[in-house]
Amino acid sequence: MSELNAIAANLSNNLTIDTVVVAAGVGKRFGSQMPKQYTHIGSQTVLQHTIAALSKVHQLSSCYLVTSEEDTIAKTLNFSMPIEWVIGGKERMNSVFNAVQTIWQQYQNPLSDKAFNDKAFSAKASHHAYDNHWVLIHDAARPCVNPSDIEKLITQTTQQFLQQSHQQSQQEHGQESAGGLLAVPVRDTVKHIIHSQDKVLAQKTLDRSQLWLAQTPQIFPLATLYDYLSQAIEQTIAFTDEASLFEHFGKQPLLVEGSHSNIKLTFPEDLQFAQVYLAKP
Repeated sequence: MSELNAIAANLSNNLTIDTVVVAAGVGKRFGSQMPKQYTHIGSQTVLQHTIAALSKVHQLSSCYLVTSEEDTIAKTLNFSMPIEWVIGGKERMNSVFNAVQTIWQQYQNPLSDKAFNDKAFSAKASHHAYDNHWVLIHDAARPCVNPSDIEKLITQTTQQFLQQSHQQSQQEHGQESAGGLLAVPVRDTVKHIIHSQDKVLAQKTLDRSQLWLAQTPQIFPLATLYDYLSQAIEQTIAFTDEASLFEHFGKQPLLVEGSHSNIKLTFPEDLQFAQVYLAKP
């Protein structure tokens, strides 16, 4: 291991990573009266399976769980991680913002137990002091995520950032950081379509070697994420995931190859795959 990699590896052991699980949606396309995160697979709900997968990642110790204000189910369940409860917003971006704002405020308040017990908190007097503080965001409807893929995402993304920070120690830290996300290369032929009256026509075939499918988790530095989310809320900037938010601000998040099994439960037939996958020993 080179000296630079050794420095990055050592620093990565001192990271603080807060986990956000977004479970405030109603899953309209899933075709069920009950939100899809509360569908049972075996003896546990989808949401419990999702948090169980996260609990197997040693860098993650607690979870900020974002639920709807009308949710009456989540708090009746047992989870394999300590839960911090957050009320969601109208859209996914609002829900993520509520969670990240909660995290930010806790670390800004020196009287809070979490902030007081954070050894690095006394040194956190500026934006730069949060270089080692990250937020990992995951969809509740992805119960088949592989914990080893999450560990790979955390390692590759944070070490890249820490290496850059060390190389730029005389400059402003974090300027090159863009975070990262799990993703997989597209395997099927992809068509760009046009609509003609009531028909859908294939206009051209896209180069799939240049296309990847974004997944979650996605991980970003706390301070930058909070900054970008605040601007997006204020300016009503729409985005579909946190990576697209960073792209909007000119960043290029790292793609870390995950697994095709990490599907998002969107349609009823997706549940059949999850049932088979989660039944594996």
